Amino acid sequence: MGIETSSVPVTVSDALPNLRAGRLSRADDLTRNRPAMHLLAQRRAYRRAHLASLVRGRLRGGYDPRHRALSRRIAGVRGVANELWDLTAKHPSWRVLHSVHTDVPTRAGQGGGPIDLDQVVLGPAGVYTIQAVYRPVGDVTADAARDGGRRVQEVLAGATRVPVTVRALVVFVRTDHVRVEGPREDVEVLTDDELTPWLASRRPMLTDRELEIVHLAARDRRTWTR
Repeated sequence: MGIETSSVPVTVSDALPNLRAGRLSRADDLTRNRPAMHLLAQRRAYRRAHLASLVRGRLRGGYDPRHRALSRRIAGVRGVANELWDLTAKHPSWRVLHSVHTDVPTRAGQGGGPIDLDQVVLGPAGVYTIQAVYRPVGDVTADAARDGGRRVQEVLAGATRVPVTVRALVVFVRTDHVRVEGPREDVEVLTDDELTPWLASRRPMLTDRELEIVHLAARDRRTWTR
């Protein structure tokens, strides 16, 4: 249960001035997204474009760095998704959007730009973005996670009139090597085993009505392409 405040306009239309309230089409409803959906599409496209070299590499006992990197990202995102299914099973007030991805170009003098998020998690404790890291083979920084969190903050602030704070998370999957290089302010670093209990222990910040309004905006693909 969220805390009760009077910060949200009375009607959904007032709270979502830039969106049409009502039933979403299948194409616009991001709750239909599967974990790592856009990454799987990228890997299929890469395989089609580089099939011959991939086959030759396997025959020689080698691997393609780009293909391997995509496969590792997919494994990490799926690992986090398994933990989040456990979260929503135990705490139904939490919601998860997978593969929030757009190719909106950056506008000169404005924010905007592409969005590439493994998961967006919404609950009574607010909104969280997740960058999954699977058994890292190189340095990991918090830059991409921090930028993703700030981008989501901008998008949801522009789409709703709900005062919501977005927190960025870096989640390490199937590894004991949990290390982030460089600045990590505004970013929480966790393992996949820590994720569910950490989220469930956060202090409530949104009322039930605020959460419903933010979720309605976040699940609408049009929110992320403005």
